[in-house]
Amino acid sequence: MTSVRQKIVAAARWGIENEPLIHYGEIRPIPLGRILPLRTDCSGFVTVCYFLAGAPDPNGRNYDGSGFTGTMLGALPQSRRADAKRGDLVVWGAYPGRHVAVVLEPGDDPLLCSHGSERGPVAIRYSDECAFQPPVVTWLRGL
Repeated sequence: MTSVRQKIVAAARWGIENEPLIHYGEIRPIPLGRILPLRTDCSGFVTVCYFLAGAPDPNGRNYDGSGFTGTMLGALPQSRRADAKRGDLVVWGAYPGRHVAVVLEPGDDPLLCSHGSERGPVAIRYSDECAFQPPVVTWLRGL
């Protein structure tokens, strides 16, 4: 049986596979579903991944279409990089946060799915994403 964490990762990988049809834009309400082309921002993409996986809304808003990186920071418990699991989140920037990505593969240099620009979502190592983001990092337990 596939776990919810595996389903979150599968949804993120679906986004990576369909990168040419997924565009960057701060759209609200967050468009939920596998409808392509898709236009969303980083927090919207994370929300879509959780929605497709049948996970609780990472914004804590019951998928009402609102939410942003800051609502995720408020809704999910903090964790540590060493404790990260597939489907957890990493946020750069102090509240309300500047960027959020999904953990695809934990480890010393976790592999993430990041949708922070028109080119995305992409698979990227944590260390590589850090080169583009503010130094403040918060790890969030997704489930």
